[in-house]
Amino acid sequence: MTRPPNPELAERILDRAEALVAEGGLAALNMRGLAKSLGITATTIYGYFDSKDDLIQRLKLRASGRLNERIRSIPPSLSPHETLHELGRRYLAFAEEHPRLYKLLFEELEGGPPGADDVPVMYRTYYTARNALERMAAGGEMPFEPMYGALMGWVMLHGFCSLLISGRLELAEDLDREELRHIFLTFYTGGGRARPGDPDHDG
Repeated sequence: MTRPPNPELAERILDRAEALVAEGGLAALNMRGLAKSLGITATTIYGYFDSKDDLIQRLKLRASGRLNERIRSIPPSLSPHETLHELGRRYLAFAEEHPRLYKLLFEELEGGPPGADDVPVMYRTYYTARNALERMAAGGEMPFEPMYGALMGWVMLHGFCSLLISGRLELAEDLDREELRHIFLTFYTGGGRARPGDPDHDG
């Protein structure tokens, strides 16, 4: 008789896999090593996850959930500019606090594309930014389509985070991270335009 799945073991597998990735990146994750570290067999892991890609996709959803917790708690009463500022600040903080999980989520192709049910989870940051830009457009503050602004804003935000956590960005103009964050958030908060009076513009 096949034993029923053990939800606690599935969570232990995910916890350990996440710890390995957080410590050494995706390259540190292999099924045999993961199984050995848990005192089980690789076959047991495949009883809970169809493949390594399936496990990686679950890890990406987990990382998305951690980021989304921060984005979800942005007060809905904030103005669009304030919302973008908070979104950018929290997104940056996640990338700096969990650099390898950030890379897993946004830079690793293993695990395949998200399923239709997973898209709202993995793209919550993008949709939150687009909503803020739509509010700006409704107030006559956007010279272009909010969808395009959200796409380019995400490119900016991801590019900045990737360069910041790589340590390369400071070398470009000999600026420290605090200065770089301030400059970026001033620009990002304006929907692509630095604006006097925006949060973080004047310090």
